[in-house]
Amino acid sequence: MCGIAGIALKEGSRPVDAALLQAMTDRLRHRGPDAEGTFSAPGIGLGSRRLSIIDLETGDQPIANEDGSIVVVCNGEIYNYVELRAELLAAGHEFRTQSDTEVIVHLYEEHGVGCVERLRGMFALALWDSSRRRLFLARDRLGIKPLYYAETAQALYFASEQKALLEADDVPREISPRGVNDLLTLGFVAAPATMFAGIRQLMPGTWLRYEGGSASIHRYWDASFPPRDERAPRVREDTWVEALGEKLEEVVRLHLRSDVVVGAWLSGGLDSSAIVSLMLRQLGRPVHVASLSFDSPGIDEIHTQRTLLDFPEYDLISRVRVCTAKDFARLPEALWFSEDPSTSGIEILRLLAAEESAQDVKVILTGEGADEIFGGYPWFQFDKLLRPLAKLPQPMKRAMMLGSFLPNRYPRIGGMFLATPEMNAERYRVTVGWGRPTVTRRLLSADLASRAADVEGCAWELDLPKGFSRWHPFAQLQYYELNVRLPSFVNHTLDRCSMARSVEARVPFLDHELVEFAAHIPPSLKMKGLREKHVLRGAVADCLPHEIASRKKRGLQAPTTAWLRQPLPEFAADLLSESSLRRKGYFDAAGVRRLLAEHQSSRGTWTYELFAALSLQLWDEIFLQGNRP
Repeated sequence: MCGIAGIALKEGSRPVDAALLQAMTDRLRHRGPDAEGTFSAPGIGLGSRRLSIIDLETGDQPIANEDGSIVVVCNGEIYNYVELRAELLAAGHEFRTQSDTEVIVHLYEEHGVGCVERLRGMFALALWDSSRRRLFLARDRLGIKPLYYAETAQALYFASEQKALLEADDVPREISPRGVNDLLTLGFVAAPATMFAGIRQLMPGTWLRYEGGSASIHRYWDASFPPRDERAPRVREDTWVEALGEKLEEVVRLHLRSDVVVGAWLSGGLDSSAIVSLMLRQLGRPVHVASLSFDSPGIDEIHTQRTLLDFPEYDLISRVRVCTAKDFARLPEALWFSEDPSTSGIEILRLLAAEESAQDVKVILTGEGADEIFGGYPWFQFDKLLRPLAKLPQPMKRAMMLGSFLPNRYPRIGGMFLATPEMNAERYRVTVGWGRPTVTRRLLSADLASRAADVEGCAWELDLPKGFSRWHPFAQLQYYELNVRLPSFVNHTLDRCSMARSVEARVPFLDHELVEFAAHIPPSLKMKGLREKHVLRGAVADCLPHEIASRKKRGLQAPTTAWLRQPLPEFAADLLSESSLRRKGYFDAAGVRRLLAEHQSSRGTWTYELFAALSLQLWDEIFLQGNRP
């Protein structure tokens, strides 16, 4: 686990700027405080900051093949490296380390760019092939690990985080209208866009080849679901439950491969509890867990219900961090690490959890991903209920919505009801989007509104696979979840805020073999009636207390509504002041101040709109004005 960075010059005979490469690498120190390394040759430079997890003694990067013609840096973990290493040794390859990263160079020797299809894990890698003068970048299938790049007239720059790219003078610091659009409608910035106009994310399951001064991007993996009308052999529910249980055991076993102690994050929910229970079963020793509690009982999962911490038979060493109103002041720090703003405030919560875990362990397992592969979010239930009604004539639907009353009162449900029945980018936006886009767009200044309007469509409109229209509606929504919200919000905030405290977060539910297996489980077993994650509950029933295995999803959320109704921290009061709003020029100052007054007096609830404005103001202050917290 580490942070990686690099430069590939278009004029391949020149040396890279060694000071710039070092500065880019140094900017990622929090991702890898244990060691650093760089590699330079004409036209290329690779840098790495290492967090030592596997092969503590000899696993420093960059790592080369036997003759030094292929060099790699990798951020992540290759969980099947033991099996791959044995295969490569049998084929005659020589290894100098025991690290998982070294298998990549030898796999590349055997399979070329197809090597990534053999990797099972989470990774963002950069490989230099000197014989072909080729830079090869690749990202894991589910987008667990990040990889950013910027192509300029002089070079292609890449890094684990955007702030490292900003060390290069020719990477412009300009706001992206696409990023603003995403923030105002989705509540986060969706890949491949970022909040910087000149910086892009490499999409999950893709690789980039930079050769001869030009870049090409190719997809090597995509989620796939069986057609709804496919005649497949009928499989009993108990068979699916048993097979899923066995697959989960295998996945957790692989994710426990480490030369350091592995802990976990634990909430009161099904997903993290299942992971912790399976860890205990495999390790046979106490497990370090970190949990978040809140001084607001309405969202606290720890003290308002029983968790595994309350069952003595689960041998846990626990830390519980209480999140209070004072933690709102941590937003500038959280945004510095997460870089792209969101409207959730969840960055603060993940940062607090990482700080607790960092006192005991370098690696934690989490329950993220289960809601995507088993349909655990509330919008899966809403979509199941409302998609059939979306086929009604539009005038009838508007009459049933009581004009604008229900859409204004319940924007998500209203949007889903009025949208077309076909799953597409617009229907997905209203399904997972957060608020009232028309209200938020009216808050924009005339200049930014004009620039945002010039952006046609959305950057994340997906190139849908062949046969998508024949999939079950449940599977169609899952596909969008796996390609949009999961990598750009869930995995994004998890990676950034855990690595901010040099903690590696592993996500067993996002093992790609498990994802492929789950794709073939019938939707009727993923959601039985309106009971979410039905088949998962059955698969882990024997290792969890019944009240946890049967518990409805609550979900992690920050108390942002309450935070914005209390006296604001100094940074927030300043950024939402009329003078600051006018100076930065993104928003109509009077409109934002009106919503803030209504929200703080409880005459209205404008949480997401205000958090969007605050986050964008803060992003400008940190990344454009250079006022790092």
